[in-house]
Amino acid sequence: MPHYEYDKDYPFAAFITNLGKYNEGALVGEWVKFPTTAEELKKVFERIGIGAKDDFGQPYEEWFITDYNCYVGGLYDLLGEYENLDELNYLASKLDDMSQDEYERFQAAMEIGDHSGSLQEIINLTENLDCYDIYPDIHDHDDLGRYYIEELDAMQVPEHLLGYIDYEAYGRDIALEEGGEFTDRGYVRDTGSSFHEYYDGEHGSIPEEYRVMAFQDTEELTEEEKSEWAMDIAYDMDEFFRQHDPQYAAEHPEEHAAKEEIYENLMAGRISALDEKLAALGQTQEDYLPSEIEKFKDATGYEEFLDFNPAVIREAIQNPDKSHVDEMLAFAKQAGREYEAELSGQAPAPSPDDRETGETVRTPRGTFYVTDMSREQMEAAGYGLHHQSDDGKYLIMGNGSRAFAIRGEEAQEHAAPEKMTVLVVEPMKEPYVKEIAPGLHSLQAEVGGDIATAYPFSDPVGLVCNDEGKLIGLELNRGLRDEHGEIYDVMAGTFLVVGLGEESFTSLTPEQVQKYMEHFKQPEQFISLNGQIIALPVEPENPLRTAEMTLEDDYGMIDGVLNNGRRGEELEKAQGEARRTTPEKKPSIRERLAEAKRECGERKPPDRAQQKKPPELGDL
Repeated sequence: MPHYEYDKDYPFAAFITNLGKYNEGALVGEWVKFPTTAEELKKVFERIGIGAKDDFGQPYEEWFITDYNCYVGGLYDLLGEYENLDELNYLASKLDDMSQDEYERFQAAMEIGDHSGSLQEIINLTENLDCYDIYPDIHDHDDLGRYYIEELDAMQVPEHLLGYIDYEAYGRDIALEEGGEFTDRGYVRDTGSSFHEYYDGEHGSIPEEYRVMAFQDTEELTEEEKSEWAMDIAYDMDEFFRQHDPQYAAEHPEEHAAKEEIYENLMAGRISALDEKLAALGQTQEDYLPSEIEKFKDATGYEEFLDFNPAVIREAIQNPDKSHVDEMLAFAKQAGREYEAELSGQAPAPSPDDRETGETVRTPRGTFYVTDMSREQMEAAGYGLHHQSDDGKYLIMGNGSRAFAIRGEEAQEHAAPEKMTVLVVEPMKEPYVKEIAPGLHSLQAEVGGDIATAYPFSDPVGLVCNDEGKLIGLELNRGLRDEHGEIYDVMAGTFLVVGLGEESFTSLTPEQVQKYMEHFKQPEQFISLNGQIIALPVEPENPLRTAEMTLEDDYGMIDGVLNNGRRGEELEKAQGEARRTTPEKKPSIRERLAEAKRECGERKPPDRAQQKKPPELGDL
């Protein structure tokens, strides 16, 4: 263990505070020294009231960090109120495991700002200390020059010439060549070793021995975190299969072609087939992918319900409260329904995930996604009634491991199908208003794929577009501009302007429709000029004009009114009036650029004989 500042035997401590009590006006918390243990942290949570109930019977569940005592230089300013306690313990443990020499290199790297912008970077820094050498007695260029010549014999200098050497200049050259820097702890230089990222910032990547929040892992892992973790694993597995399994590569030649299927298997707990495939390709439990899947299963509470282990069954019988019997039965029933449907050639019954509306409902027991399945369908899928929302409009249905909200039967009978009013902006067209069904699937259908959102305006509106629009080459649509009118981004493909509610997207108000229809009215084309993106206004597509070009019966004349041309003198008079009143058309930007280029090409160089001197700056 290294020597920390003030002779402390731990790197830092955090004051963990009960957030619910704090909001009630009471500071209830306790100092915790890191590194710590799961058992000690659990006792601290109990002492400060996390898990206890308030006067209304609701448990105190949330906490935050009020302050830190840090004895590691440069660390205090990087720590926030809501840091992950497992991550803090991971860092503290790595610091405690260092030798004094390693700690000196770590502190020197922190001082010069190398890989020290976040906890993730600092944890990776602790694993890459071989990238740095430190010379503790060297504090300036003169010291460095003397050390290299006198101690390292970097050059052979006769003794009678030593007094004539500019050690400072030589040391400066050495520092520039090595990229070294001087710190309070001495001279630090890069050894040239590669810096590896061992920790990617994901909760599941923290080694088991450093985790201290295991008693809250299942409760704290949200659906969004679970989904992000599963998608990361799916990308890695798809990449591994394509590189090591020729049959898989032939079936899925494009990168990440089957990631969605792998992702769905992970989220549904159907993991045994993935494990078998990895084992067949030589992946053992010690390798990255199998161990990452095990971490994911442990953190999410998934079990291999159909591959029963006698020891697991025995444990379930002896400790029924700690078993996963309900989850096993629900999983088995769903698997049975899917198998029967497959045999009969029918589509399997819908799952709540397939029918999510994109809305959420908050009750005293948590926040739940809304699905438009009926109570009968939910019960058929293995979900039972858990509780009801306070207003009685929603029923919360659960299967022991997951829960969804559905509309109450009375609310379902009287609820008219809701629509959401949005503004659709297509490339080369003027915006138009459209009513769509609320929910993720409708938004994906409108933009043609997974959605991404942007919030460039101060109004409560958002832009919904295709998440991979630019990657897959969708046509550029409209530019987004800053307060100075400069383009900072360009929307690709069709996008929607939607209203923003407290928890989900909503309809635009009539005023918002009018405002943003005018804002995006002008279609645009984009060109790159001198490294800058320039937007050119273009005429929107006009179906009436196209039809008139096809059907006009007045000798090919276009008069703006379908099949209603003038004849004889009236036509000649109208044409003369049009020529007199129509302003001269200005050349386009491209035409002007072409003309300027042509003029430059035709311009003759000046006669050098007559050019006596270059023009003065003021004459330019």
